[in-house]
Parts: sequence; structure tokens; C-alpha cells
Amino acid sequence: MADEKSGNVFDMFQKFGESLKLPTPEVDKMVEHQRKNIQAFQDAMQATSSGTQEFMSKQREQLESALADVTQMFQTFNPTEPSKMASDQMEFAKKSFETAIKNTTELGEIARDTGTESFNILRKRMEDSMSEIRESMEKKD
Repeated sequence: MADEKSGNVFDMFQKFGESLKLPTPEVDKMVEHQRKNIQAFQDAMQATSSGTQEFMSKQREQLESALADVTQMFQTFNPTEPSKMASDQMEFAKKSFETAIKNTTELGEIARDTGTESFNILRKRMEDSMSEIRESMEKKD
């Protein structure tokens, strides 16, 4: 008996929805829409992962270069000539400062480019998604 009443309630809501001419969802289009969203997230994550690998590789390269510079400085270090020692230390400090700025700039550019690429992938998907929704609404009218 309860099944008959609940069936009648469902029929009533279905008829009510039909009378309002509510759009019925197209499951295949909804699944395709979500598949595209997931693909965009996957592409953005891949771009981020690639950028992170590039960032880490650049950091390793910069560290190796810095260690080579320090090693070279100590190999050529001669404490018996105070004026040359002071001059060498100043030159090393200047070179270290310039290298630090250059390295920081390079790492910042990698981070910026990676973020921009990931953002653009997601932004493009959002724009496409809005177009798809707009087109589906226009077809219903």
C-alpha cells in the first residue's frame, strides 16, 4: 500500500516537473563534461609536476656551481699576501651576490611560468565549460 502511495507521489512530482517544462539532464553530456574537467585537472597537475622537476633540477645545478666556485676559491687561496687575499674575498663576495640574484631570478621565472601554464589550462577549461553550458541552454529554447 505504501508503495502505491509513494508511486503516486513520484508520478505527481514527475507530472509537476513536466508541466514546468524543466530541462531533463543529458547523462552522456554530463559525463563528457566531467571527463573534460578531470582531463584539465590532470593536464594542470602534469604542468605543475614538470615545472617542479625543472625547478629542482635548476636548484641542483646552481648548488653544484656554487660548490665548484667555493672549491676553486679555496684552492687558489694564499694567506701570505694580505692585499691579494682581501681583493679575492671582495671579488668572491661580489660574484656570489650577482650569482644569487641571477639564480633567484631564474627560479622565480620557472615558478611563474609553471603557475601561469597550470592556471591557463584550468582557465581555458572553465571558459569551455561555460560555453558548453550556454550552448546546451540555447538548444533547449
